[in-house]
Amino acid sequence: MQHNIKLYILVTALLFGLSPLAIDMYLPALPTMASSLSVSINDMEMSVAVFLLAFALAQPVFGLLADRFNKLNLLLSGLVIFTLSSLAVPLVESSEGLYLARIFQAIGGASSVVCFAMIQQKFDIQKGSQIITYVMATVVIAPLVAPMIGGQILKHGSWEEIFYVLAGVGVFAFVLSLFTHSEKLESVNSSEVTKSDKVKNDKREQVTSSSSLADFIAIFKQPLPIAFIFLGGFGFAALFSFVAGSAFVYIDFFKVSPENYSYLLGLNALAMISGSLLSAKVLAKIAPNKKAIIAGLLLGPLSFLFFVLAQMQAPLTAIVIAVFIFNILLGMISANAISAAMSFYPTQGGAISGVFGLCQFALGAAFSGAISLSHAQSPAVLLSFMGLACASAAMCSTYLYTRSCSENSELSTESNAIEPCRSL
Repeated sequence: MQHNIKLYILVTALLFGLSPLAIDMYLPALPTMASSLSVSINDMEMSVAVFLLAFALAQPVFGLLADRFNKLNLLLSGLVIFTLSSLAVPLVESSEGLYLARIFQAIGGASSVVCFAMIQQKFDIQKGSQIITYVMATVVIAPLVAPMIGGQILKHGSWEEIFYVLAGVGVFAFVLSLFTHSEKLESVNSSEVTKSDKVKNDKREQVTSSSSLADFIAIFKQPLPIAFIFLGGFGFAALFSFVAGSAFVYIDFFKVSPENYSYLLGLNALAMISGSLLSAKVLAKIAPNKKAIIAGLLLGPLSFLFFVLAQMQAPLTAIVIAVFIFNILLGMISANAISAAMSFYPTQGGAISGVFGLCQFALGAAFSGAISLSHAQSPAVLLSFMGLACASAAMCSTYLYTRSCSENSELSTESNAIEPCRSL
């Protein structure tokens, strides 16, 4: 049982890591690809934005479909699309062909959002939150390590081999998913569930099958789950701001060597893992909504620190420490925010996770795009955008905290929502 859960977590983490790898693994190869396709570097950078946009829009679609159709079939179909489109990228001969292949690659990768609905259906909120914590650690760590992986492949091979590796990972994920995410495994793992819980699950599945576009639209009308979604989304926006601008700032401004830059990225990945483990292990008994709100509130003073560092000639050490603290908090926020949002919709896990993914990557694309357009070659621009994203996330947490104080009857623990403010 325990072994199956660990394997389930590892495979789910791999599924969620596919798209971040596809987004960032080929970044070191952009100049080489531009020369190979005889296009400008701006055309190549546009392929990143095209992927992000398609990925953001495809997630709500898969989320809605997950509440109506077989989740495993949707997941496997997406993996097939991801693998075939990855193989198609090395065959393109123009920027338009690259954009088309990247769009389908993004659509295939977006099928991973179905796993949120699988987790919600399979586990209770506390256990599901722990699993999502480990999974989301992959999502936020992957953008930091993907360029290093791509750089090593490019060092020993060609840019085409980056996409062959992505296709191979897609095939590997497909095969593993057949064993770990099948209906047969779910029935085995649910053998310890009581009869009353099975009745509840049966009712949940009956309601879930009737989910529609109206359920998706209704999510946007509910301020509390949307606040949790934007909390996680702005946290991701700060991360993408760092990913988009850190190379210019660290390497060009502070003259950090590419090798040492990769070590600094590894340090941030370590911080993310630490935050995730802190949430899943040390603070396991604390409700996900509490952890998300408290970590989000801590982003408030951190945003002030970012703004202060932006206005002064901050040394590299101070920036590294501030970013390290941010990554610890983000490791706590990401999984707990989606778990808290999903607790409001126990029968529409696909729809709510689709909205979460849309918000996450849409805000990430907006902030990273703004960083690119502003030519962030000094710490001030990068730190200002990270401060803005953190301040926005802190505002969402502040709203959630004040609402938990004023609506105790609506936000009771029995509904798995936010507990009264006195328990925070």
